[in-house]
Amino acid sequence: MTGTVPRRAKPAAEALILGAITVVVVGPEPRAFLAGALVAAVFFGFRLRRMRELDRVRAGVAEAALGTRPAEERGLSAETEEVFLALHRFAGLVARERAGSQAARLLARTVFEEVPVGLVVVDRGLAVLDVNPAARVLFGVPATAACAALHDLVRDPDVQRLFSSLVGPDGREGRPVLVKAEGREAGERLLEVAVRALPGSPGPGEPAAVGVVTDVTERERTERMRRQFVADVSHELRTPLATIRAASETLADEESLSEDAVRFVEIVQRQATEMQALVSDLTDLSQIESGSVTLQLGPVPVLGLLTSVARDLEAFAASRRVQVALQATGGLVVRGDSRRLAQVFRNLVDNAIKFSPAGGRVDVLAEPAEGKSPEVLVHVVDRGIGIPASEHAKIFQRFYRVDPSRAKTTPGTGLGLAIVKHLLILHGGSIRVESQPLSGSRFTVALPAAAADDVPLREAS
Repeated sequence: MTGTVPRRAKPAAEALILGAITVVVVGPEPRAFLAGALVAAVFFGFRLRRMRELDRVRAGVAEAALGTRPAEERGLSAETEEVFLALHRFAGLVARERAGSQAARLLARTVFEEVPVGLVVVDRGLAVLDVNPAARVLFGVPATAACAALHDLVRDPDVQRLFSSLVGPDGREGRPVLVKAEGREAGERLLEVAVRALPGSPGPGEPAAVGVVTDVTERERTERMRRQFVADVSHELRTPLATIRAASETLADEESLSEDAVRFVEIVQRQATEMQALVSDLTDLSQIESGSVTLQLGPVPVLGLLTSVARDLEAFAASRRVQVALQATGGLVVRGDSRRLAQVFRNLVDNAIKFSPAGGRVDVLAEPAEGKSPEVLVHVVDRGIGIPASEHAKIFQRFYRVDPSRAKTTPGTGLGLAIVKHLLILHGGSIRVESQPLSGSRFTVALPAAAADDVPLREAS
């Protein structure tokens, strides 16, 4: 291109750039390009000397918006041509982004429609914005039935509360709930409904949360069979184990036994004791998981509870040369079952002692939690072998041991933390772990604080 660059070429470039910015706001349409460029030109007071130049710019911008290159040289100034080419590249980018967005939306819709898991999208008012076919089948709602509100799909009050708690002012996520529903094809089914909040601050009519509905009928049937089997086996083992212990204790009192016989009797006693502990834990866990455990709820002073646990484990700690240090803020009271909570903290402190080195220390700390919901936090901290981050979620599973090689040297059933987790769920509490290998572990228990009118007059010690 030849010729002298006009003095007003720079304002022209500024005008066209502003036009491109307008596209981002208004939309990637040819008219948006043109309107933005022309409005910007007026704003800057730009005037082209020749209407023919304006026509060329206008045509170039329009073609750039359409993603096409000019078929012939338009005689634009060098600076204006540079802006034109930039607009052309911008338009190509917009076109590619638009195509990608359309493909992504199509893929998301296909997954939403075809996934075998039920999905329900609601707004803040619990109006159903979208529901996939799987959810309709699981809830037994015909495809032609209107589902304007959540109760059109499911009338279970627990599900209603679960959604309401999440999209309400507090926005607290609750645990999944089980729902019985009549399926059109398979009769009564047991469904698990979990709800997750969507990011952002949606207004009315905008997606606020999504419910995930899963058929857990077979899973629950298998779990019931497993629990029943464990309960039956545990019951059947109690009597022979008691007989073995009684017989071994009688033999131990015999003065005529040889050294080898005494050693064998001690082995029998030790193994019988461990078996009884395993049977007891299996029975507890089976009862807890089956829902047959009834909590005797009431105000429980935290300091008195933890002091009692420390006393119970005093001899065990001394045998392993581990110190247990207790520090608790006075006046802390939780609402719970004192016997079951003692079981929780006895398991946690017992574990901390087991995995502490000789001469080590276990700290038990209690403090009020910060936040809207009144809670009490209890920390059990050791300086033992630690737990890899990849194992944190697994340690609450039945029979899981972080280091199986230590099973022979470290006593335990592998059920203690599973029992702890389930008992805390029954109390409306939670537990988390912070740990790294060779750096010790910190288990933090959160429990609901007792109401002001439920607090005992004096704290037991």
